[in-house]
Amino acid sequence: MSKPDFQGYSIGEVIPRRERAYVVSERISHGGFGAVYACCDDWGNPLRLRVLWPISRAYENVRERWLEQVEEVRHAAHPRLIHVYEGFEHDGLFHLVTERYDHRLDSSVLEAGEGGPRWLQAVAGPVLCALDHLHRAGYTHRNLHPGNVFLTASPEPATALPAGGGIKLGGLAVTQLLGNVDVLNLLTARWLVPPEYLNPSEFGRMDQRVDIYQAGLLLLAVLQGQLPRFSFEEIVAGAPARVARELGSEALERALQPKVGDRFGSALELWRALEAGGAGTL
Repeated sequence: MSKPDFQGYSIGEVIPRRERAYVVSERISHGGFGAVYACCDDWGNPLRLRVLWPISRAYENVRERWLEQVEEVRHAAHPRLIHVYEGFEHDGLFHLVTERYDHRLDSSVLEAGEGGPRWLQAVAGPVLCALDHLHRAGYTHRNLHPGNVFLTASPEPATALPAGGGIKLGGLAVTQLLGNVDVLNLLTARWLVPPEYLNPSEFGRMDQRVDIYQAGLLLLAVLQGQLPRFSFEEIVAGAPARVARELGSEALERALQPKVGDRFGSALELWRALEAGGAGTL
């Protein structure tokens, strides 16, 4: 199915929803599988609105399941997860309303060249706590990256660590709705692709430990203060684990092992290893 002829919403446009309405205040992004807007509800509460469409399936074939999946994700709520308020249809497209934080880890911290062990510890706790909750609830995130980690307030200066409860993980609902890791459909940045996706016969089948690998990449980015860039050839050759070893982080080196069975079995295990001193000493 080709992308629908969606021209986007204008600032000030009203999207009706039963007895309520959402008013668009800003366009954040527009891509191959959806658009993202800042909006407010009738009370002026700041929210985020995602407009989504399927990549390779007809919308009428997924609409009922999408509504069910949104309700399932809503019940996976956790203090460290961006909250999903509702999902609904409007003008033949699926709309997802979530909690809104305007400050992302990549744009607020990494683009300023900030990071290091202090930031790693600050980010690792909330992210791995959220991940542990998702895994226990039977979910796999599959799209962990700094653009899906949100700060409740801008760190000014960027060296200022967020206060307690100031970091949340997002992106789960969109991943669940759009489906599994699919490189060709660009649902995942190339450097996030795990070795087991590229060669399952050598590295193992994809399971929840794909999140351990991607969490390792995310935390490696925080430790370095910049996004990593690995080619598919470097990924299967174990380059991310080697970089973590060179930085002195045994915990991240294990999280980034190419073979699924060589990684930590849970997010809690990774967190305990980081607490024990495997974070690196940049």
